[in-house]
Amino acid sequence: MVTAAEQGKETRARLMAAATDSIAEFGWGAVTTRMVAERAGLRPGLVHYHFHSVTDLLIDASLQVARTEYANVMTGVFAASGPAAMAQILAAIGSYTATDPTTVAMSEMMLAATRHERLRDELRRFVVEARTALTDWFRDQRLVTDPEATATVVLALIDGLIMHRLIDPALRSVDVTGPLLRATGLTESGTSEGNCDAHTSAGKRNRD
Repeated sequence: MVTAAEQGKETRARLMAAATDSIAEFGWGAVTTRMVAERAGLRPGLVHYHFHSVTDLLIDASLQVARTEYANVMTGVFAASGPAAMAQILAAIGSYTATDPTTVAMSEMMLAATRHERLRDELRRFVVEARTALTDWFRDQRLVTDPEATATVVLALIDGLIMHRLIDPALRSVDVTGPLLRATGLTESGTSEGNCDAHTSAGKRNRD
């Protein structure tokens, strides 16, 4: 027998998945309660039963996507060391495309954060957590003398590269291996040259 708690958890999961798909397809501002409910195959009333508003649903859904994406990438990074870890990051950067629903949803989330204080605060906490984890990794690796500053630059570099490649796909052919390694106190010895999109990892997805 399925318990009420399990059923509620499944309903929330369906609603958040439907919300993410709706954000990617129609844009944050166009998503409605009925749209999400119909996509999830549920009654509209369930949206407001499980969430205070459709905006709260969109915030929770997009934050879950962001945390899942980050975990998928960084699990491989934290399990590696030196150039191999940076190769994991480059592979992840190369896997995002302008038509990927997850990437579109996350881009919409970043824009929405300028309008919704709760989303902005939650994203700030998430970025702090991510920066702290990466700082700890750099400290353990003993690659640089300023692990926190390096972690800050690397995270900003990841976001910037993804955004620039979405705007200008031609940048996918530019190899940024050397600059990334130098920024993290590493050299290109021991890692392959060439297009960074050629790097592969367990976390890379085929999104095209």
